[in-house]
Amino acid sequence: MNKRSVFLFWIGVAFLSQGVFAAETIYHCQVLSDAYIKSNGELVLIQDSPRVGEDFTVIKKTGEVFGDVMDTLKNPKVIASGSAGNPYKVIWTQKAAGKNGAFVDYLSIEGFAKDGKHPFGFFSGALLMTGVCE
Repeated sequence: MNKRSVFLFWIGVAFLSQGVFAAETIYHCQVLSDAYIKSNGELVLIQDSPRVGEDFTVIKKTGEVFGDVMDTLKNPKVIASGSAGNPYKVIWTQKAAGKNGAFVDYLSIEGFAKDGKHPFGFFSGALLMTGVCE
């Protein structure tokens, strides 16, 4: 091989390595359903929700989320990094304005799906969003 071929080979390896590294460090997710829990306990799907079809990205190590759907969530805490029988889990907590109150948001991603499509559930108060991550 000549010098140019060797150089191009190493450039290709570098790009492939970055793609593999990115796949191992992030989840790309898409919202497929949006619902809320009524005061009587019934689950209601939100028809024509603007969140359905929206994408977001989760950084596995830190739990940070990027995308319009959940971009406002700050200070995530990864409580389970995922394994063969335990989903990846992140929580966000913040104090409510009232005395002794708190808001808790929760994301669970089934990271062990065999087909590469990992179902997720996101809970925020009475809101429930579901979808898949890759």
